[in-house]
Amino acid sequence: MVMTLDLSGEVCPVPLVKSRRAMDKMESGEILEIIVTSEDSKVNIIMAAKELGMKIGKIEKDKDGKWHILIRKK
Repeated sequence: MVMTLDLSGEVCPVPLVKSRRAMDKMESGEILEIIVTSEDSKVNIIMAAKELGMKIGKIEKDKDGKWHILIRKK
């Protein structure tokens, strides 16, 4: 099951803080899709996920300019 955290339009550091909280609550094997509009947020969230030992699944920018980041807890 994929959980979605839509943080579109939020400005740093809010997306990073909310993403970290969600990642901390994840169980092993769970997948989280994080949606952000800021390039800085994308970079910071990916860096935080790697620091927490998460696996980065995919990173895509949609036609509306939103970044979709898939993260799986090992």
